[in-house]
Amino acid sequence: MKRLVPFSAVLCVGLLVGLGWIVSHPQKAAAHPVFNDDDKHGDHDRDKDKDKDNDRDCDRDGDKDRDHGDQDKDHKDTGHDGDSDHHGDDDRDHSGGNVRVGSYLTTITKYGTTINVTERSVITLHRDRTMSAIDSGQGGPASLFSSQLGAWKRNCKGGASGRTLDFTFPSNGINRLDYTFDGKQPKDTIKGEFILTNFPIDADPQGSGGTVIGQFEFTGKRIEVP
Repeated sequence: MKRLVPFSAVLCVGLLVGLGWIVSHPQKAAAHPVFNDDDKHGDHDRDKDKDKDNDRDCDRDGDKDRDHGDQDKDHKDTGHDGDSDHHGDDDRDHSGGNVRVGSYLTTITKYGTTINVTERSVITLHRDRTMSAIDSGQGGPASLFSSQLGAWKRNCKGGASGRTLDFTFPSNGINRLDYTFDGKQPKDTIKGEFILTNFPIDADPQGSGGTVIGQFEFTGKRIEVP
């Protein structure tokens, strides 16, 4: 009666034979790895890691692009244009010679006549190049008109020009005031003149025409906080 060889013995023999083959053929064994499935999983994991690294690089590139865009925006927001100060910030510290941002209490006199105070006003030149003014005579009794709103800009000689509009009551009209500021004045003072022109309410006050009411001179001093 034949005796059956135990399966474990066969398995051991097979492993020994395989191990002997690997030892005797190391190059072939390296070319044909035994644990293919594990290596495939390892390669797959490495590919995942590469994909994650690529995603992180893309995120960093996107952040750089956004930062660059913000820098461009900031550069545009702070860039120099025709109305910006060409030499630093003249409005913050200047010894005189240029019209400066601020509010000025002014005295208005009729142009070309002897000194005769007509009205007082406060003119404000804003940093964003808008302009506003209130006038002591706007509540009457000679006439009624609103406060003034408009814009201003510097010119190449240190002076400035401005234009404001106000509304008249009860005549329902529009006044245009064209200002010219003299740039050669002591620090914290202004001096200049304006021409007052009246338009019907349905007219274009920035166009031609209108009725010139008068030409006036003004001097003023900057309002400061003590």
